[in-house]
Amino acid sequence: MLDVSLVVPEARPIVEAAAQIYLKHLQAGCIGILVHGSALKGGFIPGCSDIDFHLYVNGSLVETNGQLPLTVSMAIQRELALVDPAPFQYIQAYVKSPDVQTARSAQWVGPIAGSYHMIYGRLPVPEATAEQVIQSSMRTLERIPMAIGGTSEDLISTGGGRLERRVRYMCTEVWPTLYSVLALQAPEPLSVWRLPKDSALHLLAGHTPMGRAIRRFHQCVMEYYSQPHRLEQALTVLETGVTFLQAAYDWYEGYRGE
Repeated sequence: MLDVSLVVPEARPIVEAAAQIYLKHLQAGCIGILVHGSALKGGFIPGCSDIDFHLYVNGSLVETNGQLPLTVSMAIQRELALVDPAPFQYIQAYVKSPDVQTARSAQWVGPIAGSYHMIYGRLPVPEATAEQVIQSSMRTLERIPMAIGGTSEDLISTGGGRLERRVRYMCTEVWPTLYSVLALQAPEPLSVWRLPKDSALHLLAGHTPMGRAIRRFHQCVMEYYSQPHRLEQALTVLETGVTFLQAAYDWYEGYRGE
């Protein structure tokens, strides 16, 4: 029932185990299961990257807010917690129902052709258009000041794994920002989203502020996740991430002014 042939070898057993759990609890209400991101494209960073699923379901399975009933989600969690995501950091899934319209679903853009794989069922929504990707990329870049401010605010608190989470959050800010910049620069905005991150970053010239910053950030992230986490390395990841975000925002302000 599952086609994991295009998933990177390291992710295949994890993807298959998680998908079997989703299917068990969603049953006939599941329209399709999609995988995207580095588990499909490659270029994942051990201990950092996640495995990304989209679960497309019938409207009869979800509440008015578009989410599964809590009892179903809890049942899924009980089994999903037994799946070891290593060498990935965690498994992440989003439930989407084309039958239920919410404020959140109104912001969704369909997946980009060539950047996803249906491991089960079919895709019940249209793929993203170039214009949708451009608009989404602009929204991502406009949120950069908030991401930078949140990083600074988090650093005046400590404990409970807060710093480790902030490092992970920085990755979830930097990589979409990189792809958003590239989408606005490229003659074919959809094409860049099909590239693994270690290929995409080289599309930025190394002598530019963004090019230098993204290469440094990638290096620091690889070093941070390759050994026991240390304070100074975590701070360096955050510092280099903010440097890239600021360079990207400076570029975007010039782009908007053209």
